[in-house]
Amino acid sequence: MNGRLTSYAQIILSVVFVGGYFITLWDFIHGKVAVPLEWKETLQTLLSLLTAAILQIIGYWFARHRAQDPPQDPQ
Repeated sequence: MNGRLTSYAQIILSVVFVGGYFITLWDFIHGKVAVPLEWKETLQTLLSLLTAAILQIIGYWFARHRAQDPPQDPQ
């Protein structure tokens, strides 16, 4: 795989995950998901882990140093 294809895959996966996270969060905030009381702590843990994953994705994109292609000699 070349660098461009890898970049596209990373972008697509990031957008899908972040979009899915916010859709899920929206559903919970607006009461579209009914959670039994015995699952409340488990669900809070799951949402916390998803939030931590969002922070990892944001950290990746803002701290990433991309290697540039070396200049080629014109011949």
